[in-house]
Amino acid sequence: RKGARDIDDEMSDARYNFDWNKQFELALDGDRAREYHDETLPQDVFKEAEFCSMCGPKFCSYKITREIVENHPDLKNQ
Repeated sequence: RKGARDIDDEMSDARYNFDWNKQFELALDGDRAREYHDETLPQDVFKEAEFCSMCGPKFCSYKITREIVENHPDLKNQ
């Protein structure tokens, strides 16, 4: 069985990569997590969205960080 730190790291990677299915798989209650997601972002287009309902597309910290790293690759490992 994997340790909590390993699962937490996997969840962080899934969040950063907007891998919703992996997040649901790793969640303590994946079915409920999916329900919350679908409640707030019900349209099919949001099933692959690169943002969540908390910040939206303009203020998503993961999306902003990815854009910065893409434009400044030297920052990737910092």
